[in-house]
Amino acid sequence: MEDKKRLLDIISLIDKNKKVIDIGTDHGLVPLYLAKNGISENILATDISEKSLDKLRMRLDDNLRRIITTKVTDGFVGIEKQDKQVAIIAGMGANTIIDIIEKSLDFAKSLDYLVLASNVNTEKLRTYLVDNNFEIIKDFLSYENNKYYDILKVRFGNAKKLTLAETYYGKDDINTKAALLVEKLAIDYKKNQEFRKDILNKSNDLKSLSRIDDKLKAIEEIRNIWKLEN
Repeated sequence: MEDKKRLLDIISLIDKNKKVIDIGTDHGLVPLYLAKNGISENILATDISEKSLDKLRMRLDDNLRRIITTKVTDGFVGIEKQDKQVAIIAGMGANTIIDIIEKSLDFAKSLDYLVLASNVNTEKLRTYLVDNNFEIIKDFLSYENNKYYDILKVRFGNAKKLTLAETYYGKDDINTKAALLVEKLAIDYKKNQEFRKDILNKSNDLKSLSRIDDKLKAIEEIRNIWKLEN
């Protein structure tokens, strides 16, 4: 797991002795780590693909089978609600995460918390969560294999309104002036300035232009916050 920074960041948000549902588990690296390190003794690993789950099943010995069960399902469909239950939804974009939660919204609301990892359109996910009264407890960047990932820990109730900057980049890294966010802002600013020029020169796509302008405003908002703190 040394090269799996994102997965370790996800695992760091799981409290000991919770009943864990890992949605879209694929190779099952997170359930295996949780079980082998005594973090959870009740893990349900799910995937929409039987073949993906077979990769995990092949790695389970008798001891691990007592801890990890597997289920082919779409999101939370057909999963029994239990006490002290939490969920991980990772390895997919914000739109897919939203779809999974929306299809089983009451179930998601009943969980102690969810840990979510998104690598695209996370501003949509944050907006959806707040609109549905989920509190964002933790929200920070992770970096693995040349990609940035947003890692969120959320629970139903007590949602707090987000600023434009927090919607795009998450409150924790803004508050701490995290090195990863400083790095990502520089990349995003340059990239979105170039996108803006291309749109103005070629298509005049007002919808895309509005999204880019919002992101650039969010970046400026963060930079202004950091200037005031200095």
